[in-house]
Amino acid sequence: MHSFLRFALSTSVPFGAARSELESLYPVIDDRWNQKIDRARYIVSVYDSHLLIAAGIVHDSVIAPTSVMGALELGCMSVRPEYRRRGIRQQITELRLDFVLKSGCTPITVIDSANPGSWAAYERSEVWERERSFEHQGQSKYIYRAVPALAERTASTPDFELPLAAAQRNSTPLPAVLDFDERCEANQMS
Repeated sequence: MHSFLRFALSTSVPFGAARSELESLYPVIDDRWNQKIDRARYIVSVYDSHLLIAAGIVHDSVIAPTSVMGALELGCMSVRPEYRRRGIRQQITELRLDFVLKSGCTPITVIDSANPGSWAAYERSEVWERERSFEHQGQSKYIYRAVPALAERTASTPDFELPLAAAQRNSTPLPAVLDFDERCEANQMS
């Protein structure tokens, strides 16, 4: 665990300074990135003191030609290079998976073929299966969906309350902070 890192959880679409802060993590800010952020249902942000060091977004499927009904995509994952190899990406993924599963939706993710480390990890994973591949702007991409048995995982995990997908949305990101050593109640997040 990273006692010095703070994990902020939000169901708000970021605007203004919060959006600019998120942009600082990503090497490419394009129409697709903006679509994902505009359609965000859940954002996990990780801070070291006051510095945003990582983020992961849950959004509806923007371009993924998935056959999964009710899919939510775990997308826009970024970790500052100096913070990589510390398990932060895995913790963000776990929080996003829990949110999607507890929302009653099916998690999917889209991996670019230009990212062989990621797609190799998904190919080896026991909780993800490749649904299909597709081309987008000349790039091969792979859609992975959570295996059906993963939904049973919510029954065996502690009842960790996360903001629901149906929660009222506003334009101000929530300042909620979650330390992994502490349980969080929904009313602390809203």
